[in-house]
Amino acid sequence: MDNWKKISFLVGVFAFMREFRPIDTFYAAYMTSPYINCTVEQIPTELYAVGSYSMFVLIIIIFLVTDYVRYKPVLIVDGLGGVMHYIAITNRPSKLRIQFGQAFFGFFYSAEVALFGYLYAMVEEKEFYQKITGHARAATLTGKFFSSCLSQILATYYGTPPFNAFVYMSIFGMSFTTIWAIFLPKVNQSLYFLNKKKVEETSMGQSTVTIYNPEKYKDSQLSIEAAPNEKKVDKPENNEVVEAEQSLINTLYNDFKQSYSDPYVRKLCFWWAVAMGGYLQVYAYMTVLYSYVLEENEDTEFTLYNGAAESLTTLIGALSAFAISKVKWNWYSVGDIFFTVGSVIAAIVLLCCVYCRNLWYIYAFYIIYGMVYQTMLTIAESEVAKRLNKKCYGLIFGFNTFIAVCINTIIIYGVIQGHFIKINIAQQFLIYTALYAILAIFFFGTSILKMFRDEGIVEYN
Repeated sequence: MDNWKKISFLVGVFAFMREFRPIDTFYAAYMTSPYINCTVEQIPTELYAVGSYSMFVLIIIIFLVTDYVRYKPVLIVDGLGGVMHYIAITNRPSKLRIQFGQAFFGFFYSAEVALFGYLYAMVEEKEFYQKITGHARAATLTGKFFSSCLSQILATYYGTPPFNAFVYMSIFGMSFTTIWAIFLPKVNQSLYFLNKKKVEETSMGQSTVTIYNPEKYKDSQLSIEAAPNEKKVDKPENNEVVEAEQSLINTLYNDFKQSYSDPYVRKLCFWWAVAMGGYLQVYAYMTVLYSYVLEENEDTEFTLYNGAAESLTTLIGALSAFAISKVKWNWYSVGDIFFTVGSVIAAIVLLCCVYCRNLWYIYAFYIIYGMVYQTMLTIAESEVAKRLNKKCYGLIFGFNTFIAVCINTIIIYGVIQGHFIKINIAQQFLIYTALYAILAIFFFGTSILKMFRDEGIVEYN
């Protein structure tokens, strides 16, 4: 089996089991049940907020140490963080125990950055990045589908969600994930913390060929030039040279600056960070919205189908992520329009959630949103990965996630906890709508500007 297929399979199993958390789709219902007896208002302000603040603090540490420990240990501890989170909410937990568990969940969610960093670090051939990204994203969403589908079947069978059973099943999923991570192949060496490093033919280490005005220059190709402050190094037979010693901070700064010097990378990272910030909010508070709508409608007879909605969202998202990984479009050319249309659709369905009080429609809006977001994220991740030096994956992916967590934390502090403005659960979705509307306007503007520029097309060989 080809190495990229083997790694894609191993990471896919990890990603699948990492998402086997049946309690998540009924988490808000569990918190408001007689087992715990929290109010709908307490869930976002006193429980979820702890997880968000934990994420905000830990993501900085994680993306800085991910390369130093060579990815795999972060994946192992990621699973352990999930185990601790769900153990903390077993057997009628107190509010303090739930908050303790949320702190571990913040770590669990933050460590996801190591998953895709590990995937790209283990696969050398960048022409497979779109495929392996689609496979890993599809595995993640398939795991969510299986988990939420099982939880809905059991909830329907028993007439009410068996919350404790869901929690113990989630602990099993996290334990399996931890054990599987232990047996994953190791990344051979740290890419920052060595005196000797491989030096690629260019400073960015890309296999990228840039073709400007293909009609005009169809007989010639121009390679991406090295950064002005870097010198090309003739490649010795063993492909290794001793670089001048410099501090780790300078190395990180130079790689950070070099990675974001590419306007294409900056643009996609902007979408990635803002869209993920919105997704963190939507994913966390959609189940709270379900409970809020039922309370507002004073409907005590409605059977919750949160698991069914989540399973359809993830199944359709997995299929779309897998399908988009097979599409051979030139994303440098069509990406702006693609992200414009996708962001507009996301903004519209989230806006509908603000004013709609029919839970069936809200389920449908969430399914559409999940499909669109996962499709766009697959392309954003794979396109950014193609442009980066191998050693920068953890740094750049981590920084994008950090910005997303910052956006999430600002919304938590200013809106959810009411320090800036005080709004209800449904009105929160106006904030999420605004985030995607900003992205749609930005990418529509760049697509218009591109029409008036003499730009080329970037292809990957």
